Amino acid sequence: MHTLSLDLSDLKAQAKEKEPENNAFAKFLRQFPSSTLDPLVASLSDEIEPKIDCKQCANCCKSLYAAALEHELPVLAHAKGTTVESFKETFVKPYKEAYYFTTKPCPMLCDNLCTAYNERPISCRTFPNLKGEHFKYRFQSVMEKYPICPIVFNVVERLKEALSFPKDSQQPLNQA
Repeated sequence: MHTLSLDLSDLKAQAKEKEPENNAFAKFLRQFPSSTLDPLVASLSDEIEPKIDCKQCANCCKSLYAAALEHELPVLAHAKGTTVESFKETFVKPYKEAYYFTTKPCPMLCDNLCTAYNERPISCRTFPNLKGEHFKYRFQSVMEKYPICPIVFNVVERLKEALSFPKDSQQPLNQA
């Protein structure tokens, strides 16, 4: 059974090393119906998430550009002690329907804690976005977080075990 990997530098190195394996795993996942795969991913996520203290890690806040919706900006601006207009000018840039933070780490992060945690943007509340419909079609976007987030890394590694993915061959199996 996969041992939880928590060391961030090790995750990044393993992610690079496992790139061919993970590309094969993406193909392997296609054979499973979403009705089977999605509950399994949700179950693994429910098992692993409580074992990882995001407040000790906060790597998502340090490594990714979070997005906020227009209606989320007033509370974020208030948490920074500024107006919405000033917040927009200083911390975010609009792109399509959202505003993306322009700096890493996230300007809302202080001592590994979000200064607007209770009102954080939906993109942060739903991170790492493992649960939901059609995991196999979202796999590539999930894998962008694989070298960054211990939850994603460990769920994917456990998923490989649960589905008996043949790591040695790195070729998809045809299961009946």
